[in-house]
Amino acid sequence: MPEGLGVPHAAAVFFRGNNAMLTLPTTLLLLAAAPSSGSVQLHEGVPAGFKADGKLDEWTQRPSLTMGAANQVAGALKVASPQDLSAKVWLAVGPEGLAIAGEVLDDKVQLTNKKDINADHVEVWLALPQPKMPPLAFISHVAENLVPKESDCDTVSEVDPAKCKAWWKQQTARRKQLQSELVAQYALSPKGTIRFGLNGSVGPARYETFPGGYRFEAFIPVGAFPRTAQAPLRDVRVLVDLVDSDEGGAKQETFLSSSPKRKFADASTFHAVTLTKPLRFGKWPELLEWSLKEQPGASYLPGPGADALQVWVNRAEAYQFSPTVPSPDVTQVDLGTVTSLGKVGDVELVSVPATADEYGGVNRWLVSRKGQTILHMQNLGNDQVKVTPRAPGLHVLRVYDGPSSPMGSGACGACPLVFFRSVTMDAQGKFSKPVDLEGAGGRTGNPVEYTVSADLTRIEAFEVAEDADGKRGAKHLTSRHTFDAKTGKYTSETFELPEEGAAEDTK
Repeated sequence: MPEGLGVPHAAAVFFRGNNAMLTLPTTLLLLAAAPSSGSVQLHEGVPAGFKADGKLDEWTQRPSLTMGAANQVAGALKVASPQDLSAKVWLAVGPEGLAIAGEVLDDKVQLTNKKDINADHVEVWLALPQPKMPPLAFISHVAENLVPKESDCDTVSEVDPAKCKAWWKQQTARRKQLQSELVAQYALSPKGTIRFGLNGSVGPARYETFPGGYRFEAFIPVGAFPRTAQAPLRDVRVLVDLVDSDEGGAKQETFLSSSPKRKFADASTFHAVTLTKPLRFGKWPELLEWSLKEQPGASYLPGPGADALQVWVNRAEAYQFSPTVPSPDVTQVDLGTVTSLGKVGDVELVSVPATADEYGGVNRWLVSRKGQTILHMQNLGNDQVKVTPRAPGLHVLRVYDGPSSPMGSGACGACPLVFFRSVTMDAQGKFSKPVDLEGAGGRTGNPVEYTVSADLTRIEAFEVAEDADGKRGAKHLTSRHTFDAKTGKYTSETFELPEEGAAEDTK
């Protein structure tokens, strides 16, 4: 078999079944009008009542593509005539998945073979818009170090260039694997539809022979599609291959492809189709679509319950002067974890994980919505949220409680820090610009604490003394914010840390 064509040998163990000729009336389907060789028409909407039974009764539209002698891309036996080998194929896509049907004229039908990849069968390739791969790089707290070539390690990783070069080779291979998983190859076998790389069949498939050829039908459920970065889904790349065996030998005899430019697993050589009615997926489609727009490295698995993103990011790590973090790293974002924070009429305020950050964490969004229609959004980062009713809408207090530097780097980068942001949401769901309120910490290694009243009218932040053994001592008030109902703003006070042994105001 020529390199780059057909089914990988290790995966091809599927083609078994009865090859008895069925007595069926000769069909006239192959006489119908169809696109010329090399083009494809992807029908939108799976035919009503579709069933993978090999009968083709539900396929009333024109075929999506034809194949004949001009489509032969490999194999020692050349196609002699349409009766020797030719085909018409129907493809239809919908939110359920991809339905495939076809009728093949074949003077010698061989649906079984000792070497399964050489039996008569059909293969389908599918690729969807892919996430953007970040540049090959490693990031420390001081710099992003690009390593497009192995030799770049000599300059960007002077600490240990040999280790960097080993990392470069590993990541180069890994990046190719990540991208290859976004191009799906399916075998339509008598036992079902197989996606290579997955165990078992992913959907039904059926072959029915008739004098002079065979018909087939199969279905690829949307859950077996490759991941994609596009939502709504409008751009699809598809390819159909036809393998023919007349002699039933150990070598592949004839190989047709709907794309004469076909290259193995190269989506750029597939047929590109733009849907006139894009497909929307997800439990909350608009959130999925917004989240993807915000992070080019994100992708999802299409389907009605799509709410899990994989995000490719070059994760920053402090003091990474020689690379250790994968490029890219993969962050999981669960859009399904929606937390309701309050309502004003029919406007609901929620928080939800939405994007990956540059440190390997997940940012949450503050989102106002009517039903599933998004009204306004604000990035919370890792802030905690407290909410209270405040006419005419809701009052939100964002609380950051963590290290003073996200990576903990620098002289006091790991020092505890707390500060606040005040936000309002009006009755239409619009957020105000956050107002920063001072907190405590960030200058020493002492712990910090804070208190917030339930109605958000009083906020206090404290720095807690701690000795070398970690034993906590006195708690010192560093800031206080009191809400003024007349102005709708906080009155703020700050307090210097008292000298050791001095009293302080904590009222």
